[in-house]
Amino acid sequence: MASRTIGEVEDALDDALSWRRVELQALGAAIAEAERSSPGSPLARALARSGVAMLYAHWEGFVKESCQCYVDFVARRRLRLDELNEDLVRTVLQSLSRRAAGGDESSIAALVEAVTRPTVARARFQKGGIVDTKSNLRYAVLAEIMTAIGFPVSSFATRDKLIDRTLCDGRNGIAHGRSMYPAPGSFAVLHAEVMEMMEEIRDLILAAVRQQGSDKVVIGVSAGLVDG
Repeated sequence: MASRTIGEVEDALDDALSWRRVELQALGAAIAEAERSSPGSPLARALARSGVAMLYAHWEGFVKESCQCYVDFVARRRLRLDELNEDLVRTVLQSLSRRAAGGDESSIAALVEAVTRPTVARARFQKGGIVDTKSNLRYAVLAEIMTAIGFPVSSFATRDKLIDRTLCDGRNGIAHGRSMYPAPGSFAVLHAEVMEMMEEIRDLILAAVRQQGSDKVVIGVSAGLVDG
C-alpha cells in the first residue's frame, strides 16, 4: 500500500530503516565478539564475510524501498507536467516515448498532450519503471535513480569506490564463493558508512516530502501519475 500522507511516508521510512539498523547492530556485535574471543577462527571469518553481504543487501534494499515509497507518494498527487522539475519531466517523456515507439496508442496520445498542453497534461509513467537497482547497486545505478526522481547525487560521488568496490564487488565475491575475507574490525567502519548513506537518503526524501506538503507544488523535487 502506497503512503498517502507525509506522516505515512515518515513512518514507512523510519520502519524501513529501524529494523535494518537493529539487525546490523546485532550482527556487528556478534562479529566483534567472535573477533575478540577467537580471532582468525572460521567462525570469525564467516561472520565477517556475512557482514559485508548483509550490509550490501540492506543498502540496496533500503534505496529501492525508500525511493519507491517517494515515487508512490508523489504519484498520488496527480501533478501536471508544468509542476514537475526538469529531471522528472525528462523521465516521464522518455517513458512515454519508449511506449509510443512500441505502438501503445494511449502513450502516443499522452505524449502528444504532454507536448501540446503541458499546463493541463498529467504526468504518466509506467509503474515500477523508475526505481530499478539492477540487482547491482553501483554508483552509476544510484546516480541514475536519484537523477530520475530529482534528487542530488553529488554527496555520494565521493563514495563511489565504497559503493562499487567495497559493497557491490564485495557482496558479489562472497556470494560467488570467492575467498574474500574482510580485515578484523572493518565491519564497524563499513557499518557506520552504510548507515550514514541510508540516513542521508531518508533525510533527502523526508525534506522533499515536507516541502511538497507545505508548498503544495513541486520545487526541486519530482512527481508523477503512475499508470495502473
